[in-house]
Amino acid sequence: MKPTRRLISSLVLVAALGGAAACGPEDDTAGGSTGGSASQPAKDQKDQKADEGQGKGTEEEGPGDCGEPPTLPAGHKMVEIAVPPSKGSLSAKDAAPECTPNDFIYHGKGKANYYLFAPETNAELATGSGTTKVVPPGELWSHAADCMTNPSAVKAPYSCSGNIYDIHLDGEGKIDSIKEIWHP
Repeated sequence: MKPTRRLISSLVLVAALGGAAACGPEDDTAGGSTGGSASQPAKDQKDQKADEGQGKGTEEEGPGDCGEPPTLPAGHKMVEIAVPPSKGSLSAKDAAPECTPNDFIYHGKGKANYYLFAPETNAELATGSGTTKVVPPGELWSHAADCMTNPSAVKAPYSCSGNIYDIHLDGEGKIDSIKEIWHP
């Protein structure tokens, strides 16, 4: 019985120490080792200078370390809705990724473009990180309008998360699919 108790006590102690060792500040500001993977060598000054200017955020948000901007599938584009959509049409600005301290976030740029919806448009609303729900296009239009004019009207499982949508245009330039992009 004693060896079993010692074994269990040892396992509990190791688990507790492992958990305590895992806790600590998220950003280590010490000048020493980063504790990162040995398979990723530290950058020398030449590499760091070559990286300057990449992955920069806006002045208000500070610099980010985003890496390469996301690449969209062929035929897709990100847009930021400019005015609440009306039945069958949408006015939106092309959105470009900007690096923030957390990751890339899309923001509309330039003049708004006018789009029509194809008769059989597939519409999806975000329900959380990486999850969506297929809805009728009219529900998406109402949701987008509420997010722009009355966010408190939006009920779970939906939320207003940046007013950015991934659209795909058919051969006639009409929106045949639109998906809300979730972002905290």
